[in-house]
Amino acid sequence: MPLTERRNQARGANEWADTFGSIGAAASMQLTQLPLNILDPWQDETGSRQPFKPYPPDKLQELAENIRKNGVIEAICVRPTGNGRFQIIAGHNRVAAAKLAGLATIPAVVRQMDDDEAALRLVDSNLQHRETLLPSEKAFAYKMRLDAMKRQGKRTDLTSSPMGTKLRSDEELAEAAGESRNQIQRYIRLTYLIPALLDMVDRKKFGFRPAVEISYLSPEEQELLYQVLVEHGLKPPNLRTANALRRWGKPLSEETICVLLLPPDEEKKENVKISANRLRDFFPPSTPADTMEQIILDALAAYMGREKENDV
Repeated sequence: MPLTERRNQARGANEWADTFGSIGAAASMQLTQLPLNILDPWQDETGSRQPFKPYPPDKLQELAENIRKNGVIEAICVRPTGNGRFQIIAGHNRVAAAKLAGLATIPAVVRQMDDDEAALRLVDSNLQHRETLLPSEKAFAYKMRLDAMKRQGKRTDLTSSPMGTKLRSDEELAEAAGESRNQIQRYIRLTYLIPALLDMVDRKKFGFRPAVEISYLSPEEQELLYQVLVEHGLKPPNLRTANALRRWGKPLSEETICVLLLPPDEEKKENVKISANRLRDFFPPSTPADTMEQIILDALAAYMGREKENDV
């Protein structure tokens, strides 16, 4: 390495130490104030962002107003990234609101964590703090947590619970999240939906259980299904239709999807309408409508009776 480059690195390290001391260097947890401009959002080793969506503008503004009045009550959690910056593990919305409130720094708990520990902490923090979660958020959060648990070396069929019993990883996750194991698996299936269909689930335009069944279709078939829904103005499949689509047994075509989605034609019923003004010519002005109807029916019955007699 050239001497100039080594000097620059040393100078950078010294500047960091002069400014922040040993923050981020110790293995134990440290509480400090960190500048907002050295904080980066969480992402995994593949560059994927966190599964939880940011607060909508109105809720974020409300949080910013609260911070202006009371400050940041709960410290965020970060980990050092080794380049003089920190990655946010828990507190993305608090950081965004603090910036809106005009703060320069924010209280932060600094912890040394590997990728799997960070993923687990991120998911658990959001599951605990958020009042409501979209189906897509639960889906990717549960998948992230389950994948991290597996990568940590836990067997998927035998993981120890605090009670000493043996649990599968998904059962342990279900226990922590307050969901059934089957429900956890259903949520994770949603991660196989194409974004357009998953967005419909989030907006409650597509039922949860039917969407789970559709997740088993190939991405190409899901794209075709979405195009058919949009172009023909059809409603998303219900559970029965979704099951039929999943079990079709061969690649779906636009014609097949339309046949399965369109309800069977109902027998058309023709209605005979007679204007009330025309009927008034045959009845006194004060005659009630139901009385006119009954008289007409009686007259038709009598007329049809005479017709039958004449045919004999």
